[in-house]
Amino acid sequence: MLLIATRLYCFFFAFLLSVPVVAQVSKISDTSVIFRAVDIFLEPSDRMQNFKVRWLGYLKETMDEGQLSKTLYANHVFEVLVVKDGSLLERESGSGDRVLFNFLRKQKKWKPGIRSGRPINYLLKLKVPEELFDQVMIEEILACEDLVKQELLKPITK
Repeated sequence: MLLIATRLYCFFFAFLLSVPVVAQVSKISDTSVIFRAVDIFLEPSDRMQNFKVRWLGYLKETMDEGQLSKTLYANHVFEVLVVKDGSLLERESGSGDRVLFNFLRKQKKWKPGIRSGRPINYLLKLKVPEELFDQVMIEEILACEDLVKQELLKPITK
């Protein structure tokens, strides 16, 4: 009896091994979910936090020299282009604002932003916080989320 049970067990085991295993794999018909454009804003080589510190330090220094007045610059937002080669340029060339011009000429080139593997131009918005004029500590102003913002440029439509 033991011999018959052993043979039956071996038969069923061999039978199970011979049956092909079928796995259900869901078919993906829409590949646009997989291959999507990804926008990457790259920071300056010494991190964005250090850039913000330089921006605030420069503003404070300019304010101490009397070139930055609260009536003209409180909560003013400068728009700067980060172009494909990493240069920082005024968005409106020829605006003649010495505050922004003097800051930008001291900056090193950034790595360009990337969209789908290609370098792109994008917009950098630099805010002059009103708190700076109220003698608030720079460490507190650094926590402002809108101090430096990065945005994609909208495509030009004809």
